[in-house]
Amino acid sequence: MLKTTVIGYLGADAQVQVSNGKEFTTLRVAHTSKWTDASGTVHEETTWVDCIMNGAGKVNEFLKKGQLVYVSGSTSLRVYSSAKDRCMKAGLTINVQSIELLGAKSDDMPTVLYKKDTGEEIKVKRFYHSDECVQPLNTDPATPLVSKNGKEYQASATGWITAVTNDNANE
Repeated sequence: MLKTTVIGYLGADAQVQVSNGKEFTTLRVAHTSKWTDASGTVHEETTWVDCIMNGAGKVNEFLKKGQLVYVSGSTSLRVYSSAKDRCMKAGLTINVQSIELLGAKSDDMPTVLYKKDTGEEIKVKRFYHSDECVQPLNTDPATPLVSKNGKEYQASATGWITAVTNDNANE
């Protein structure tokens, strides 16, 4: 098996498509390499990788433009004629076996939050998740949290953390 791993930013929101009655998700990952040559000139090269995942999983709601991801899977290479400049080109496609959300460019989620009522420290994982906030069924749907600087967050009963905005502060 030929396996590839890429870390990069999503160029657009993930798209769910249907073919022959089966759902699949497509996304494009941009990986940029930067280097400085002997004369001190900085060079930059971006490689775009098309990715295909079977199904339309719950992770799709987090696969938004600008999201940093780690993608791993089997690789295929395709050669095609570009309609834009009428040249032969090659493209890389990963059939995704695993995907990990690493954070977004504008990622400002603290790594430590505190329960608003008790002050208990809560550690936040990469995916804006905390195992410490996971609650058994039939309990409060959200745990109010606060950062050191007073910004408010809430953790769902499944442990997913979101910032509280003025729009949902009164809910």
